[in-house]
Parts: sequence; structure tokens; C-alpha cells
Amino acid sequence: MYSMAGIIKRNNKWVAVFRTLDGKEIRKTTRVDVVPKVIPPGVNKRALLSQNEARARLIAEELENGYKTGFVDSNRLKAIAGGDIQSFSLGRKVVSVGAYLKEWLQSRSGKIQAYERDRKAIQQFIAFLGNDGGQSISSVNKNVVREFSEVEMERVSSGTVSRYLESLSCAFNQAVEKELISSNPFRGARLDKKKKQADKQERGAFTVEEVKRLVEILPDEWPDMIRVCLYTGGQRLGDIATLKWDQVNLEGGLISMTTQKTKRRMNKPIIGPLKEILKEREKYSINEFVFPLAAMKHAQAGGKSSKLSLEFTGLLKKHGIISSDGMKAEGDKRVLSEKSFHSLRATAVTILRLAGVPADLCRFIVGHDSEEIERVYFRPDSQDVVHAMEEISSKIIL
Repeated sequence: MYSMAGIIKRNNKWVAVFRTLDGKEIRKTTRVDVVPKVIPPGVNKRALLSQNEARARLIAEELENGYKTGFVDSNRLKAIAGGDIQSFSLGRKVVSVGAYLKEWLQSRSGKIQAYERDRKAIQQFIAFLGNDGGQSISSVNKNVVREFSEVEMERVSSGTVSRYLESLSCAFNQAVEKELISSNPFRGARLDKKKKQADKQERGAFTVEEVKRLVEILPDEWPDMIRVCLYTGGQRLGDIATLKWDQVNLEGGLISMTTQKTKRRMNKPIIGPLKEILKEREKYSINEFVFPLAAMKHAQAGGKSSKLSLEFTGLLKKHGIISSDGMKAEGDKRVLSEKSFHSLRATAVTILRLAGVPADLCRFIVGHDSEEIERVYFRPDSQDVVHAMEEISSKIIL
């Protein structure tokens, strides 16, 4: 997340201006003079003014980060500002999400039925955040709530997720009353049950055998698109179809991606099998896209993956992976969930979880996690990511 802090002039001081994650505007002095009271002989005045302004901007960015994460890096701030930094105190009590929710839950212990429901909601939310909920309560915004809902919808029913949201909304209402936050990010959170249930069906995982069969029988670019999708942690169809060569650094071993759906930027390690696929495709490259045919179809559909998705579903039906009504039948009685290209995400998640990859690292790899939570609180070692990705390639040798 880029800093949005600005600075304004007040009484010959640069003042930082920014908003907290819950939208509240903060103004705080940087203690840097706009025009220095004393300009040493031989020093260029214009250069000194520019230097002060640049220093004020850096301080503003540190203060903004402090309000969003709950702490100020005193060493960094001291290096920028110099001297006494006590006046840069946030001026408020910083409360972590986990500590607050656990304290709130204790206050509900007399209500047995409600307590158990609330306990489960808090347990799942803290697990989703990672770091035992150690981040500032003000870091929880509507984007975090939305992503939590989406992750839980893949795991449990919409009714259960709704109950989680109700419990957490109740807890955050009390945080507003205590003036810990200015607004409740869970207020008004609703689930589109029809859409979510459809998404949940769509995300039914392929078995390892089904994936291997698809790679063997599908035409054109589809086999390599499936491989690249899985070896990058189950990335979405549109992101695979529009992948460009300038995003691929074979020498550095990284793929840089900005997801079309969430606009989130990610770097994916290029593991051994993925490198071989990309090197082979590079030999016969005809334009800027790794998958030129898929990219063309994506463009023809107005920059959407609907045309490609329909083509993939048609191929699944043609080869008997799913039935003509979108459901896969085995025998005369059993009916399994609908599958699509998006199901490869569920396949990646299933393999990672069965391999014992922690939930927060799994979310990071697949791309479910909040960018703010990831940036501030979750910094997986690059080798952890590589080892986890290699679990996918070891289970599905394509």
C-alpha cells in the first residue's frame, strides 16, 4: 500500500495530513520548519528549503504508517527527524485486534449460547488475520471484512459466515462506543448468498488424476495454462491469459503479477517445472504475451475472461469431466460439485493444506490475504513460499 500522507504549512511548520484506515483525518506536526530560522553562511537557501520539505514528507509517511499499524519505528523516525522524538507519540492507546476481541469475549461469558457462537467467530477471525491478531484494531477495514467473508465462504456455509459477521459486528460496535475506532467495519456487511453459493460450487477442486487427464487431452494452450496456474499457486484465468513476458524474470526466478480482480501486486517464485515450461514457450514467442491465443480471446471479450471460461467449461463437458448440465456424475446416483478453471485454485489450496502449509501462508500464495495485513504483519521467508509451491509440483507432476 502506498503512502497517501501529505504536508501543509502552518505557522512556519510542516504539518502531516493523512487518513487512518477507518477514514479519520489526522493532522500532526512534523516539527520541521518551512523556512529555517537560521540559514548558515554559504548554504543555498533554496536547497535547504527543499531538504526540509523532503524531510517533512518522510516524517509524515512514518506517522501515517504508525497510525495504521499501531507503532512508530522510533529508530527510523529518529534518523529522519533527529533529536527528541517523544512529541511524535501517536497520542492514543493502541489496542490490538486479538487483545480487544479476547477481552470482549470474556465479558460475554455469562451468556453461554452466545458465548460459544462468539468464541468461534473470534477464533476464525484471529486465525484469518494471523499473528494472533497482534495488529492494531484500526487496521481492520471493510476490505479485510470482505476478504474474511470470502475465505470463510469457501470453508463453511453462508449461514455460518453470517453468524460470524453478526458476532464480530457486535464486538466492533462496542469498540466504537469505547472510542477505540471511529466506525464499525462490519456494519452493513452482507453476503450475496446466491452468488457466493455459485462461487463455492465453482471452486470444487479437481482431483490430481483429473488434472493430469486435462493436461493430456486438452488442445492448444490449455495444458500449459493449467500448469502455470497451479505452479503459481492457483492464479485466476484472466491473470494467466494476459501474462506478459515483461512480467517474467527467468534469470531472477520471479513472476510479477497484478491481479485483475483485486489489483493486488504479487511476486511469484519460478520453481523448476514452471521454469522449464516458460523457457520452452519463450522459444516460440510471437508477441508480448506468454499465451497469445488466450490473450487475444480475452481482449475480444472486452478484457474479461468469460469467453475463455465458457470455452474451458465446454471442453470439460466434451471430455466427460462434468456432465452437460455442468455437474459431474459418477455412476447413476452420485453427483459432485460443478468445476471450472477457477477450480484449480481450490486444487492448489487442497494440496497446500494437506501438505501442512500454514493457513496464512496458504492464503498468501493463493492471493486471498489482505494486502495491508500481508505488508505489515505477515512477511513469509521467500524459501517458505518456494517450498510450499514445490509441494504442488511434487503432488502433480505434469
